[in-house]
Amino acid sequence: MPDYSADNVLIGLGKLSVDGVSAGYTSGGVMIVMTADRMDLEVDQSYAPVGIHKVKETFELRTSLAEATLANLKTIWEQSEAVVEASPTRTLSWGMNPNVIEHELEFIGKSPEGYDRTYTVYKGVIWEVGEITHQKDAITTVPVTFRILPDIDKGVGKEYGEIVDQMV
Repeated sequence: MPDYSADNVLIGLGKLSVDGVSAGYTSGGVMIVMTADRMDLEVDQSYAPVGIHKVKETFELRTSLAEATLANLKTIWEQSEAVVEASPTRTLSWGMNPNVIEHELEFIGKSPEGYDRTYTVYKGVIWEVGEITHQKDAITTVPVTFRILPDIDKGVGKEYGEIVDQMV
């Protein structure tokens, strides 16, 4: 009996929400990236490392928003001013803001069994926002990276968030 199954290969789109509000269409998918920096444990009595020690761990959620709405720009540029609608205009004023705003993120995709899989991030902050390019015959997207921070109030082993498969 093989120890692999084509049924466990994921295909499909997902939906990203920031603070409970849909971010709309994305381009290129949503990526959750884990990076760990490690160091060799070296001692005088051995030519080879005697072990490995993890010194840093980070998680990031990366995507490109395909809906460069003023509401999305307000969020990813961490602006405090509201989007003002006064017919016939809609305006986002933007300026300097020294504050780092924490967001709850939710991404819903599919599990290998076809169930809804929900990734919940308790604390995500804007880490990087890329260029907004308007060009002929191309979709305007806004690359954005959220750095995921631990929420120590959630308890050991649960600080970053949770992944839930809804088995219905």
